This record gives sequence, structure tokens and C-alpha cells, in this order.
Amino acid sequence: MSYSDKGGMRMLKRLGVFTVAAVLLCLLAGPAAGQNMSAGVQGGVSLANVGGDVEGTDSKLGFAGGLFFALGLHEYFALQFQAQYVQKGAKEDFLGETFKTKIDYIELLVPLTLTIPIENSPIGPRIYAGPTVAFNVSSKVTNGTTEDFKDITSAVDYGVFFGGGVDFMVGSGAIMLDVWYNLGLGNVNDDTDSDTFSVKNQVWQFMAGYRFFFGG
Repeated sequence: MSYSDKGGMRMLKRLGVFTVAAVLLCLLAGPAAGQNMSAGVQGGVSLANVGGDVEGTDSKLGFAGGLFFALGLHEYFALQFQAQYVQKGAKEDFLGETFKTKIDYIELLVPLTLTIPIENSPIGPRIYAGPTVAFNVSSKVTNGTTEDFKDITSAVDYGVFFGGGVDFMVGSGAIMLDVWYNLGLGNVNDDTDSDTFSVKNQVWQFMAGYRFFFGG
């Protein structure tokens, strides 16, 4: 296992400890937690690029989508547990040709969410931030043909994300519109011949979905 994979696994363990502690906190929070739960589905597009020691790349469009469950900590605060499939990577023009790097992940996200109350309004603005851990499921570069390079890509990535959104109340649920930025902190490069060369994911996501409220 490479150094970057070990770092990702340490981050995963920390996320697991944080998640367990958060669940216990929710259970101890009393009636507020039980009366403010929700779950739902989101889907949308990812606008991905890479940073670190990489220069001259362009953003690449991809798909993102997944499920979430939120536990209320307070009338306005919730802790959300989310899993998504997300396409990351970048696009680069070299010698008149375009190369598209596609790195796909199953990603776990645990944001703390603040809903900003607006009295007598069906609109609920939200802001949130939290850690992420992502597991590589595919790494390919395309330029007319497709080449697999998963063997030199880190199996685990980790980072932080933050963003905002709006819930539009509809019946017993809400339509969601979200925008967030996902900043990778791990090194995607796992090539032992160039392991000092840093490649880090940088992804904007534009998401829509539906939230179901329950537990009241």
C-alpha cells in the first residue's frame, strides 16, 4: 500500500469515528433530533479539474448522483450522511489533440448543515461543509482510444467540501437545488516512478434532488 493510500485509510478511520460520534450526539440530542429527519436523492453534473503540480488543464463535465440521510441536531442544524457516484478528472490539449482524464469514485460525504430560517416562506436556504472520502472505481484517459491507468492512481482520496443550496417545500418534502465545491487533499498520483508529483481533485457540483421529511 502506498503512502497516499495509507493517508486515505487514516482519513477514512477518522471519518468513521466522527460519524459514530455524530450519531451518538444525534441520539442524545433529544426530541429535536427525532422530529427533524430527512432522506432523499440527488443528481446533477460535476465540473472537474485537477490541481497540485499540474498546470494547463481544463475542466471536464461529468455525472454525479447519490442518496443521503440527515439527522436533526437542532431546529436549524442537521448532520447529513451522503453517498454518491461522481466523475472527476480533467481535460488537456496537447500537440493539437484533446486528452480526457476520467476518474470515477464512490464517495462518502458527512456535511454539517445550517438551514437559514425565513418566516412564513416555503423557501429554506442552506449552507454546509464537511469531510469526504472517495474510493476509486475507474481511471481512464481517452483520445480516440481509451487507456486504463488505475494501477497508478490512488485507490482512496479524501478532502473537504462546502457549499449551499435551497429547499423549496412541496407537500411533505422539498425540491432541492445545491452547488458545492469539493477540494481533494490526497494525491491522486500513485505512480512509484513519479510519486513526488502531486495531482489533486478539484470539483464543482451542480445538483438537484428531492428530500422527504419524516420522524415527526
